[in-house]
Amino acid sequence: SFFRDPKTFENLFNTVFPELIKGKSSVNPLRIWTAGCSTGEEAYSMAMCLHEYLSDEVSTIKIQIFATDISEKSIAIARAGVYGKRELEGVPELRLKQFFSRKDGSYQVKKIVRDMCVFAAHNFLKDPPFSKIDFISCRNVLIYMEPFLQKKAFTTFHYALNEKGY
Repeated sequence: SFFRDPKTFENLFNTVFPELIKGKSSVNPLRIWTAGCSTGEEAYSMAMCLHEYLSDEVSTIKIQIFATDISEKSIAIARAGVYGKRELEGVPELRLKQFFSRKDGSYQVKKIVRDMCVFAAHNFLKDPPFSKIDFISCRNVLIYMEPFLQKKAFTTFHYALNEKGY
């Protein structure tokens, strides 16, 4: 769901984002990887939260959110960014107005947020990882893995992260 576990996003906003944006600009982008993104809610939530955090400065920093999942079907839904009322339960009215447009009885994530995200089918246990990543979110995927695969995933993520990445 969008903004699942609001305290996590509050912590990102107050603690992690200030550290992540240090030294970032239009030529030195902030790179985030949402591994196991499913239908995109977490990646879009991250983008919206960053947009709120940066406010008027959002255009001064290039943000690249790589959102990957093993399911092509899930990636297609995420790319479209169209969700029904049920998927948007719990999203405050202010965020709905700011980040979504009504579309045929549903809501579509606005282009300004969609443009921050790149969705791709990817198996991080087999495919080469992304590189120079500042922050990796893997909340939706590790819970489905045995400890052996979790360890393999962490090795991949560690390789992908910048030295001071989260």
